[in-house]
Amino acid sequence: MSENEEEREQTMEERERWLRARGVEIETCEDRLREEMERKRALLKVGNEENRGREGDDDDESQGVDNGRDDRCRWLVCVRIPCDANEAFEEVKLKVAIERHGDVFPDLVKPFFVGGGLIDVNMAQDAAMKQLGAEFAQKSSNLGVALQKETAMGSTETFALVRPSEKNGRRGVYIYLDEVGLLKGKPRNDRASSLASSAGFSSVSFHGDVFVGAVKTEPQPMRSVDFYLHEMDSSAKWLKLAPMENAEYSLSMKELENAMNTKNGAGMQRINMGGGTNDIDGDGQMPSGDGEGYRWEQTEDEVEISVYVPENVTAKEIKVGFNADSICVKNKQTNAEIIKIENLFKKIRPDECTWTIGKTQTSTRTLDDDTGYVKCVVLSLAKITEGESWPDLQK
Repeated sequence: MSENEEEREQTMEERERWLRARGVEIETCEDRLREEMERKRALLKVGNEENRGREGDDDDESQGVDNGRDDRCRWLVCVRIPCDANEAFEEVKLKVAIERHGDVFPDLVKPFFVGGGLIDVNMAQDAAMKQLGAEFAQKSSNLGVALQKETAMGSTETFALVRPSEKNGRRGVYIYLDEVGLLKGKPRNDRASSLASSAGFSSVSFHGDVFVGAVKTEPQPMRSVDFYLHEMDSSAKWLKLAPMENAEYSLSMKELENAMNTKNGAGMQRINMGGGTNDIDGDGQMPSGDGEGYRWEQTEDEVEISVYVPENVTAKEIKVGFNADSICVKNKQTNAEIIKIENLFKKIRPDECTWTIGKTQTSTRTLDDDTGYVKCVVLSLAKITEGESWPDLQK
């Protein structure tokens, strides 16, 4: 066999070895990604060493100023939660230009999400089918390959543990995760899920290492700010306030949507991306209603059920089960059912459903206090077909 014939029959990997053996220098995409990752890790290590022992300097540390080294840059502190439960939480410092505003954490942690495995093409296709419908998924046969290329240099998703509000001094706390960690087959991060649960978001899953950072919106401009290791403690003020603040945020968003629907009335046009029907009441609102011990409402992409509970009930006493066509709320201590709703009008996505403890207005139940609200377990059910209106909660 001639040398040319041998070369044609080689795989890409064999061809690279063949060329290198003959003194040809080759830089592959994987080499560039690896170098970028090592460069970022080296920068992080330098940042940790340079800032070690400076926590006592309140004036400079609170502003993230790099004393005497580079007045054009500052250090931002965040916390890494490894998916390996045997690894301790890590306080890390990342360098950023002083003039950069907005939330810069997604860009700063993105290099840490480079690699970590190939995207599961079948899983990506299934996710596309659930989110966008079978027609789109069939047209996107190369979705896995496209995602692999798009996220090759790292891709960050942001999850709000609590948004900026007046009560928390306009300082929000966020989890930053690998946007395609699940599709890469990364292991579950149970400690990150536990943190989200403490903030009022149960049944939320994270995969791979994640970072926790903070953003402040006032005084303007909005900017990323330091988030320290001690703030991971369950006694931290932000975490104690988070469940109620998230419930209030959810309620305000629901009220805003209802107000917009009422204002637009029948003249509002809804775009249905899921191929289902949109049955809207004459007042411009999607169907909702009351049941024994609960109230349900819906948006384009989810159904929300508020299950009334006594005022003294806490999230630790509640256990919620989500199935494709039913939900169940139990008292964790007694295992007694608070409510069970079967034969949902349409199937839901259990892995994307969440619940929290909050308060809601009701005209069908005696209020537990004089604020106009009653305590409830708020279930958010993810619709299989987004944009499809449910005429009723059950079949």
